[in-house]
Amino acid sequence: MSIHDERDEEMERERPLLCGRSADELLDQVAAGRGHVRDEHQQGCVHCQAALGEYGRLWAPMADLAAEEVVAPEGRFDQVLRRLRGALSEPDYAVLPGPDGLTRIAARVVVVTARRSAQSVPGVRVALSRTLSGDDEPGGDVVAGVAGASTAVEITLAADYGEDLNALADRVRATVADRIREITGLSTTELTVVIDDVLQ
Repeated sequence: MSIHDERDEEMERERPLLCGRSADELLDQVAAGRGHVRDEHQQGCVHCQAALGEYGRLWAPMADLAAEEVVAPEGRFDQVLRRLRGALSEPDYAVLPGPDGLTRIAARVVVVTARRSAQSVPGVRVALSRTLSGDDEPGGDVVAGVAGASTAVEITLAADYGEDLNALADRVRATVADRIREITGLSTTELTVVIDDVLQ
């Protein structure tokens, strides 16, 4: 590894998430087998949720190796750590590797996809979005966090009066997750639906 690679790796380790949380602390949490245990901040933060989901996915081969009690091939551990640290190198973009290069997808693309998908579900009256700059459209919010090939989304919406709200939320989750996967290739690790109002 060159001096430049080591310096880049050190910078990636020090870079916090957009919410200010340490990426290294989240990696330690996943490596310790506590990725599913969320503190109060993580329960409501799409950035932490996306990072924990991505780290969990990327750490899975290491967990499998540990369970098998075999010796990892030389360099495998370092390779996995580099991928984990690189997953958050661009905190407002998802990064999908391909055979011919990388595809970078902005979190705002996930926001638009989630909003339009939610609005297509019968019984949803309105689901509007907030851009990363904080400019609000009236009526509700969709926010998304991205990390590597994972995303976490929170949708606030208004429903038609008389709808079974639990069933509606399930339909919104399924529709939005499927559409995000179809359009972006990202895996939705968490999808929170907040029903803020009902309209007649």
